[in-house]
Amino acid sequence: MLSFFLLIIIFFVLWPLLKGAWRIWMQMRSMRRFMADPAAEMRRRADEARRKAGGSSSRSYGTYTAPRRRRKKIPRDVGEYIAFTEVELTAEERATASSQTSSSFKTEEQITDIKWVDIK
Repeated sequence: MLSFFLLIIIFFVLWPLLKGAWRIWMQMRSMRRFMADPAAEMRRRADEARRKAGGSSSRSYGTYTAPRRRRKKIPRDVGEYIAFTEVELTAEERATASSQTSSSFKTEEQITDIKWVDIK
């Protein structure tokens, strides 16, 4: 009977406590490593994720390789160049353009429930 209670205590109390402590320790360790050298830690995490995904990592932790240059998705010869000129509107043209479009605004009462006090 005592061994049964001991197993229940270990399984339902000690194991979750140890598991939580392990996760906290791993997070603290990861944060310390990141604060010490952010670039190396990011490369390490990327290599670890690549290994988990099944890819192989040819980079070492201390070396940096430039990223590969990507090709453009749309080639330069697709499409055509359109020449345009900017047109400045005069005040009269702006007034007529704004009067042609009707827009209505509904103002609502602003409710305030906080009194601001300046600290000096």
